[in-house]
Amino acid sequence: MPADPLGSLARLRRLQTGLARQRLAEQAARAGAAEARAAAASLALHAERGAGNAADFGAWVGRGLAERDRARISLRLTETRAAEARDGLVAARTAERALEALRAARAAGSAKRLGRRADRAMDDRAAQRR
Repeated sequence: MPADPLGSLARLRRLQTGLARQRLAEQAARAGAAEARAAAASLALHAERGAGNAADFGAWVGRGLAERDRARISLRLTETRAAEARDGLVAARTAERALEALRAARAAGSAKRLGRRADRAMDDRAAQRR
């Protein structure tokens, strides 16, 4: 029996969808870490400002602001990558569903043809008996 090309394609689509899910999970984890880093940097700035030692704060604030800005940039980047990963998963699932619909339509067509063939065979037998 020849290999089912749509079956092979379905396996490929499932693998692609699995990879897309994995990428999304990884990007979501990175975005969570970047969000925590940005929040920690902002909290550190507020905590140092409230500590009361202006000389120490003045020496530290440049580094604190730079870290906060880097954390915010990193957060935006990871959010963008997470959105791209979501889009990739949507595309993979769409392709998988389209293939499922095609396979179902082909199976229904085959069943219909087999039914017609069986009906014709019964009609032929009935005609031969007469």
